[in-house]
Amino acid sequence: MVKFVAWAFALLNVAPILWMVWSSLLGSSEIQQGEIFPAPYPNDVVFFEKTQNRSVVAATLHGQIYHYENKDLRPSSRQKLDLQAVSVNYVLSDSSLYAFSPDEGLMKINLSKMKVDHKWNWSDFEKSFKQYDFSTFRYVANQTPEGEFARLGALLDTVPLIENSDMTFATLFKRSFPRDSSVMESLNMILNSTESLSKVIAIWQKKTDWVNPAINKLFKKRFRFTKENRELFRWCLAERIPTPLTIYRRIPWSSIWVDRVPASDHGVSIASAGDVLCVGMWWESFPGIAIVNKKTGKIGWVTPQTGLPSSSVQRILRVSEKEVLVSHDQGFSLIDVQSEKVKANYLFGESGLPFYNGRDMRLSIVSRSSMLFACGREIVFFDFRAGHAVKRLYGDSHLFQSDISVIKSFGNRVFFGLSNGFVEMNLWDLLNEGSEQKTYSVDGTATSLFFDNGILLVGMQEGKLANIDLASGKAVVKEQLPSGGLYLHWRNYEDLWRTIPFGTFLSNSLLICCSTVLICLILGSLAGYGLARASFRLYRFMNVGLIWSQVIPNVLFLIPAFLIASYLQLHSSIHILNTRWGIIVLYSALFLPMATWILLQNFFRSVPREIEEAALLDGCTPFTAFFRVIVPSSLPGILTTGIYVFILAWDELMFAWVFSMDVSTATIPVGMRLFFGQFATRYDLVMAAATLSTLPVMILFMIVQRRLISGFPGGRAVAARNAGKKVR
Repeated sequence: MVKFVAWAFALLNVAPILWMVWSSLLGSSEIQQGEIFPAPYPNDVVFFEKTQNRSVVAATLHGQIYHYENKDLRPSSRQKLDLQAVSVNYVLSDSSLYAFSPDEGLMKINLSKMKVDHKWNWSDFEKSFKQYDFSTFRYVANQTPEGEFARLGALLDTVPLIENSDMTFATLFKRSFPRDSSVMESLNMILNSTESLSKVIAIWQKKTDWVNPAINKLFKKRFRFTKENRELFRWCLAERIPTPLTIYRRIPWSSIWVDRVPASDHGVSIASAGDVLCVGMWWESFPGIAIVNKKTGKIGWVTPQTGLPSSSVQRILRVSEKEVLVSHDQGFSLIDVQSEKVKANYLFGESGLPFYNGRDMRLSIVSRSSMLFACGREIVFFDFRAGHAVKRLYGDSHLFQSDISVIKSFGNRVFFGLSNGFVEMNLWDLLNEGSEQKTYSVDGTATSLFFDNGILLVGMQEGKLANIDLASGKAVVKEQLPSGGLYLHWRNYEDLWRTIPFGTFLSNSLLICCSTVLICLILGSLAGYGLARASFRLYRFMNVGLIWSQVIPNVLFLIPAFLIASYLQLHSSIHILNTRWGIIVLYSALFLPMATWILLQNFFRSVPREIEEAALLDGCTPFTAFFRVIVPSSLPGILTTGIYVFILAWDELMFAWVFSMDVSTATIPVGMRLFFGQFATRYDLVMAAATLSTLPVMILFMIVQRRLISGFPGGRAVAARNAGKKVR
């Protein structure tokens, strides 16, 4: 009966901690709805196409790939591969399937063996980005007025390289600079010539008042690589001759924050053009578009440094073997993948394009010069060669019964996916805003379409597949893919770590609490031992005083302590407010009486005087006897006291809240209180923060639990009895 009650009591104490840890792995909406188990992975079919050998591949948003022998979709012929990734997008190229995901990177999948043949990790992308040379002068033809080239050429001819000097670029190289776009090639010739580059940098090195700190940092280096000299040239030129054509900025690499990438079919994008793959991400911190050579594995980049208006990419569409069209938050960009150059930019609000900045769009290439894209129920036909939107279609029409979920163009036939089916229209009827259309009903929202010999392959949300015979309008084959596994939100911890400076809070708490424990144990041990050996009257007087110091609520000391600290802050060099050592001193003063009383009452008084006297007879001094005899004998009690003080300091909020003025000195309780408003609807992050804040205390307890038990009253007898059983 006693064991049952003990286990029930232990379970009652452990259950809230287990529930807290489990809740940190749920989604915020699941916690609000009272769900006990997480929802399964969404298995929306975002890719459904036929391969070169007539087999069919269906792939879901979260990395489940299904390979069928033919379009009959027989379950017996189905092969499966689970990439265990999120927000995946796919493309078929050269009989291989390529998958791109924000957590797993880029993968090449062998469909015959259903395994990953090759993988480009994010470390490969990061390495290539940091090694890539962005210093080459580039411009986008349709965004650069001719007057800017003439202005730059004139400035290069007339502006001195440094103040109080007649030396200009023209006099240094003994030639005048062009007044057209060839001026950019002239600057690139200087960049590519080591001798010319050295001449200019040698003159600029005489200038000592550069504003840009990156320039001064590079000039201080005794040895610079060629890439650093090229960057130095760009920085200095941008400061001496600031024009739109000379602006230079360095975009740092940011670790991929998976939960900030939309979990949709266009959270990431991938397209194949010739021998390269182009990948991008709908996240503003991603550098831009990575161009991966399928044969060599080399990675190139197109970024805002090279003319891309926005690095937040929604969709990349193949135009030809050499070109791709990129949809991003500010419009569209036509890119030459072989030269890694932006050929043209078309921004929203210009060229007849509507203001769709950052909006969710559906796109399809119609020809090598035009495209269709939709937002909601409005369709726009855009001629990107001519550089203008030809027509905005059905903006106020009720032709479509729901928002368009996907667009696919096959020759003159255009298909629009809807929430309960899809619509087929002829391209010319569409451009003339005709009403002739064919409507097909399916049981689900279409997310991917592929046309083949009169059969339309339709992938839908919730893992539904269908083959539609367009002649009869009926589904020839229907297939339901298995549901995804349970989706545990491990990235709640990543979100927490990157949303708030939790690492700062954790380090502050560990430093303050460990220092407080150390001070309390050293001073408390000395004081407790001294009082334990003091006269009876002094011991009784101090014992009562220590007890009464704990009877008074600590909050009553808050205002006097703050007034004293404020006075010292204003009238002396002693700064207690907003400093870690100030909080350490405050905590030590608060918890030292309790630590002294525990050590005095329960441990040092229980150590026999005879042990100490024997040590003194053996030649020990009082201090030596204390540290070599008394402390080892009382070590379980000292550890017990230390853990008690650590927990008190770890959970303390009021004094830390008042004495911490900003994030730099805040402890975990203060940090959670500061950012609780930010997490008002993110209960998953609150649970993750609570789990992480509990972890250090639990680890400490697990480490010292055996000595801790022997430190409690009666614990030594239990430990001795257990030890005797082991011996027997």
